[in-house]
Amino acid sequence: MSETIHIAYCLDDGYAEQTCVSMTSMLANTKSKVHFHVISNQLVDENKTKLSSLQERFTHGEWSFHSVEFDTSSFVLDTVLHFTIETYYRFFLPKILPELERIIYIDGDTVVDGDILELWNENLEGKIAGVVQDRRFGEEEILKIFEFNDSHYFNAGILFLDLKKFSKLYTLDTLPKIISDLFAKFKNNKVLWYADQDVLNYLLSGEESVKFLSIKYNLEDYFGAYTDLMYGQGCRNLVEWVNANKKPVIIHYCGPKKPWHLKNEMILSVHWRLYYKYKALTPFYNPLDEKLIAEYNRREKITKTEALLPTNTYIQLFWRDIFTDSAEYVKQIIGNRKLVFWGSTLHITHIMAIFALRGLYPDAVVDGLATNHGKYVFEYTVQPSKILMGKSDEYFVVLCMETKQARDVVKKVLKEYGYDEKGFVHAYAEAYEREDKPLLQEYHYDL
Repeated sequence: MSETIHIAYCLDDGYAEQTCVSMTSMLANTKSKVHFHVISNQLVDENKTKLSSLQERFTHGEWSFHSVEFDTSSFVLDTVLHFTIETYYRFFLPKILPELERIIYIDGDTVVDGDILELWNENLEGKIAGVVQDRRFGEEEILKIFEFNDSHYFNAGILFLDLKKFSKLYTLDTLPKIISDLFAKFKNNKVLWYADQDVLNYLLSGEESVKFLSIKYNLEDYFGAYTDLMYGQGCRNLVEWVNANKKPVIIHYCGPKKPWHLKNEMILSVHWRLYYKYKALTPFYNPLDEKLIAEYNRREKITKTEALLPTNTYIQLFWRDIFTDSAEYVKQIIGNRKLVFWGSTLHITHIMAIFALRGLYPDAVVDGLATNHGKYVFEYTVQPSKILMGKSDEYFVVLCMETKQARDVVKKVLKEYGYDEKGFVHAYAEAYEREDKPLLQEYHYDL
C-alpha cells in the first residue's frame, strides 16, 4: 500500500468554499491516498460536512478536523492587508499533529492542477522546509530588519515541513514575543506586515533551514497590477519558468483579488477559469457562476474588438495575447537568425516568458544604456547593443520598449547598425499600432 500524503489547511467559514475547491482539485489529479487535516477555530458543521462529503466522489480522500485552542490574542495583523488570524495557525501544526513526521501545508486560495505526490516525494535533504522563492516588495528593508546579510525570501502559501525540526524553531511561549517584536520593527520601518510569512522567513532564513523548490509547486497567479503578474518569484531560470507554466502542480491565487471575485470587472489572471472547473465538482457549485463566466467572455470579446481602452489599460488586460501575436510573427520571419531581446526593464521578463512558451528562447539580451550592462534578465546577462552592429544577417531583434518614443529611438539606432524593417519587431506593436486606427467600429451586440 502506498504511503498516505498528509495535507494541512488552516481556515474559517469564510474560506470553506475555496478550501473545498483546492481539495477537490488535488484529489482529481492525485491517485495516492490523501489525508486532509483541517485546522480551524470556527467552522460550522455544515461546512465540515461539505468538505468531508468529497469522499463520496473521491474515495482516496480522508478528513480530520482539529480545533485550535491556543491563545492567539497577541498575534498581530496589518489592517491594510487581507490576512486573518487563521494564517498563524500553521505554527500550531507540531502540537496538533505530534504523531506526524512531515506534512504539506497549503493555503486555501490554490488549485492543484498536478499530482501532489510530486511534492510529497521531494527530498528535503535534511532541511526544515521545502519552499518556493518569491519576490517581496521592500525586501532590502526586510533583510535589514532581520539583520541578515543575505537571504532569499519565500512565499509561505505552500510549505513542505519536517514537523519535528520545525517544532524546535520556537515554543508557544516564545512565539508571541517573536511576532510582536518583529511586527514593531516592520511598522517602525514602514514596511507592510505579511504576518506569518514574515515570521517564517525570519525563523527559517539561511541555507541550512530551507530547500528552494521549483516554482511549479507555488506558481503565483496574482490579480494585481501589470508589473506584479506572476513574474518575479525569484525565478532566474527561463526554462524553469516555462516548464512550471506549462505543467504547474500548484497554482496560487495570491493577492487581494481572487477568481471568486468575478463580478463585472475584467480579470488579469491567467488561470482563473481553473477555479471554476474544479468548483463545479464540489458541493459549493453555483449555476450563477456559468452566467458570470459567459458575461465575462462576452465583455472580453467586445473590449478586444472595439479597443475602447487607453493603451496602458489595453496592455494590462491583453498582454499575453499581444506578446503571443508578436512571437508568432517572429516565428514566421526569423529564419536561421539568432534571437535578441533589447531592453532591461521589468516588463522584458513578460515578453521573454511568452516568447519562450512559444519555443523562442533568446540567444542574447542587449541594452543601449551602459548602466544596465551586466544586469540579469532571468539567467541572461545584459550586453551592450553594439554587439548587433553590422550583423543584421545574424541577429533578429525584439524591441521591448514600453513607449513609442523609446521604440523610435532604438529603431533609429538599429537602422544605423544596418537593420531594415525585416530585422526587428516591436513586442508591443499590436497595442501601439491600434492607436492609428479608428477606435469605434460598427459592432452590434445585445446589452
